[in-house]
Amino acid sequence: MKERNINDAAACNMDCRYVGEKGALHSGVSRETYIYGFDIAIYTFLSTFGLFLIGWIAGRPLETALLIFLYYTNQSSGGGFHASSHLMCFLTMVLGELLFLISFLLPYSLLACIGISVISLLFMWIHPLVLHTNKSYLKKKAQQLIKHSRQILLVEIVLLIVFILLNVPAIIQTISLTLLLSAISRSVPILKHTGIVDFS
Repeated sequence: MKERNINDAAACNMDCRYVGEKGALHSGVSRETYIYGFDIAIYTFLSTFGLFLIGWIAGRPLETALLIFLYYTNQSSGGGFHASSHLMCFLTMVLGELLFLISFLLPYSLLACIGISVISLLFMWIHPLVLHTNKSYLKKKAQQLIKHSRQILLVEIVLLIVFILLNVPAIIQTISLTLLLSAISRSVPILKHTGIVDFS
């Protein structure tokens, strides 16, 4: 088994090397960039599948799909917490998802959902972009990213209002808790002083 893993890893590295070298000839992009891209794509697919599987087993597939979509959207547009490894990142997301799923065992409160949403939205509106220090190169696009981040928040506000008017508790709770998790993600690097928030 160990020998097989070594061979698989070697084969994967060779494939990445081949694609990277061929692509680099045509686009000037380095082999390392291609390998990094493959790594991120594979991790994103596997982690998304794993999170959805947990939600499906828990009997909340729709809510989990919405959670993943909205959280990834907020994270990609406004930044936030970045773990030191793929494993730690996945475990952190699993922890957040488990807390999200457990919340459905508690009595539903529209007032609580609205309160959580308002606080989370205000925090993210004040901090529309929190860049990790290793992404400082994005500072030159900061104003564009900030605008996009706030546009997404406005869309989420509209969605929340629509489902409140339609009286769909499960979706209301999902949106409010996703906003909370997104706000927590942005607050961590601010509190740890590992995030870039000054773009003046």
